[in-house]
Amino acid sequence: MSTIHSMTGFASLRTTCSAGTLTIDLKSVNNRYFEVFFKLPDNLRQLESELRDRIREVAPRGKFECYLTFTPNEKQGLTLNTALVDTLTAHLKTIKDKAPDAVINAVDILNFPGVLIEDAQASEAVDSALREGFTRVLCDFTQNRGREGERLKQVILDRLSAMEELLTVIRDNLAHLVEQERVRLREKIAALKTDIPAERFEAEVALLAQKSDIAEEYDRLQSHIKEVRSILSKGGSCGKRLDFMMQEFNREANTMASKASNLDITRVAVELKVLIEQMREQVQNIE
Repeated sequence: MSTIHSMTGFASLRTTCSAGTLTIDLKSVNNRYFEVFFKLPDNLRQLESELRDRIREVAPRGKFECYLTFTPNEKQGLTLNTALVDTLTAHLKTIKDKAPDAVINAVDILNFPGVLIEDAQASEAVDSALREGFTRVLCDFTQNRGREGERLKQVILDRLSAMEELLTVIRDNLAHLVEQERVRLREKIAALKTDIPAERFEAEVALLAQKSDIAEEYDRLQSHIKEVRSILSKGGSCGKRLDFMMQEFNREANTMASKASNLDITRVAVELKVLIEQMREQVQNIE
């Protein structure tokens, strides 16, 4: 049996290496497809594709947000990219000539991407720390989603049990539908103070009983309950299959409501639809 995972999850990590401190936050919500948004420092941008693939390996569906920050040590070595600085200052001189009042700030130049280059050894340390930290985050993230998935599974199982209890009312009514229609029709005829031949009466009873017969809907609902339990038992990525089963549940409950011949069946059909909607809301979060 595979674990059922929720598409909602969160994990966070703060770790240090020789070059500085790295913080990783990963969270997700439900989505029909796989979608990832990254916010990374410029010096880690080259790892985005690799990180995206690693998320996809553990979570093929959902909307993910990953935030990474890196705070370098004060002693970390930085090299000035003099060629880039020369290019920038040349452009700034042109701007100054055209706009004498323009303010040129050296700090802005230093903050321009690529002006300060990290020491190669420090860069390797940061990349290594990120890969190792991301592995730990993904582990925590997967466990978090698994715990939430098991909670969702239990909620659905509870609703299935409640549905079965409601269906006992339907089962008890099935054997008496014909007699109920006979009594109802006889009362209507008596109220009209008229009389009809016995054969015509029985034919009308049979027709009414046929129109209000919900045995097939009852059987299919029972079958769907068994199927959903089987899907939950197998686990894995089962959200789309469960969503389809919720549609099938709704179809049978709606048909049952339209055929309802007494208040008990009408009440059961309405309560079934409430339970189905509650399950459908939970299923939307299952991977």
